[in-house]
Amino acid sequence: MKKIFSAIMFLSVLFMFSQGAFAKSKKQERPKHQRVEQTTNEVKDAQYYLRLGADYEWKNNRAGAIDVYTKALEIDPDCNEARAARVKLCYFLGRYEEALEDLEYFRSLPDYGPAVYYDYRINSKLKLGRIEDAVDDMYEVIIAYGGQSVVLKQLFETIEQNPELEYKLDPKSHPELLEKYSKQARFVRDYAQMYKDTDGKVNNEQYYNFFVNLAKALDPAIIINVEYIQPAVRTAPAEAETQTIDINEEQAAD
Repeated sequence: MKKIFSAIMFLSVLFMFSQGAFAKSKKQERPKHQRVEQTTNEVKDAQYYLRLGADYEWKNNRAGAIDVYTKALEIDPDCNEARAARVKLCYFLGRYEEALEDLEYFRSLPDYGPAVYYDYRINSKLKLGRIEDAVDDMYEVIIAYGGQSVVLKQLFETIEQNPELEYKLDPKSHPELLEKYSKQARFVRDYAQMYKDTDGKVNNEQYYNFFVNLAKALDPAIIINVEYIQPAVRTAPAEAETQTIDINEEQAAD
């Protein structure tokens, strides 16, 4: 009996000890909740909303992320990370007018200019039916930032679909750009060099003429020392082939 009583007492003590240890462990877990409270009470500056917006995006709450990025910009209008994130979300949600507001803001900044997010800007204008404005935008990107073959192709395709805007290919229709980028004449002339040979590619002659005319408009004194090479069209046998024919004819006569 004593052994049984001792065993019961031992188990009772063990149970009480384990309960105390469990309660103690629960108390030790509280700092986690305190840390959550500290995060909740975090200073809600622009960086706070920037992080929150990224979290919303990760949860695929794009509309909510836009609202959060807007709060960040209300606190700090110079928070360009939030503005750039908002641009892309607005674009992919089809909110092109809102996207353009931010895109034009970036375009106005000296350290950004027309090259920043130009694809979003141009395509937003096309989506909104602002074709003429989009064409002008393409033209500037091409002059300012080195040919941009993708934009060049887009420009000509857009003109082909909207023939009433063909006059936009004439440099004289962009006097403000000619003045703004007058120092680009030599580079524009070099773009023509890229298209001087056909290499079997479609539209090369068209692109060549575009850049030559543009270079001359930017600087009337510039020397164009590159001529477009027309693809060779064979209308008669080559000289070696003629000689071979003559030799064969002489051998046949013998």
